[in-house]
Amino acid sequence: MSSSSQDEIIEISSSPSSLDNDSSESSQTTPGQNVPSISSLSSSSSVSQKRSLFKSNKRYQSKFKKEWLSNPRFSAFLRECKSDPTKALCCICNIQFSIQNSGSGDINHHIETIKHKNRSKAVEANRCTTY
Repeated sequence: MSSSSQDEIIEISSSPSSLDNDSSESSQTTPGQNVPSISSLSSSSSVSQKRSLFKSNKRYQSKFKKEWLSNPRFSAFLRECKSDPTKALCCICNIQFSIQNSGSGDINHHIETIKHKNRSKAVEANRCTTY
């Protein structure tokens, strides 16, 4: 059984460049040599794959910025959500919406929704003008 496992190791550890050479010393292994086993090769590659997946999943999350409140386009309806810094509150629609993906882009997207447009028109129509 040990001779068949050595044959498997020889097949895996031999590279195309060593097959091109006529040197038989580089492609043969002796029982005393340290040759990585199949299980150690696969486990080390799976660990590196897990690390690369972990690094790629880490993303920046936008948080509410106080400077948005001074923007005249946002100041009429936008409020900070006290319970979650990655959300904003629309006073016109009375909803919380996420700003974690693109920050002000998410606010602009909310402004373009039909619900917000309809409610903004209703607020403007009902606004009391005093002289």
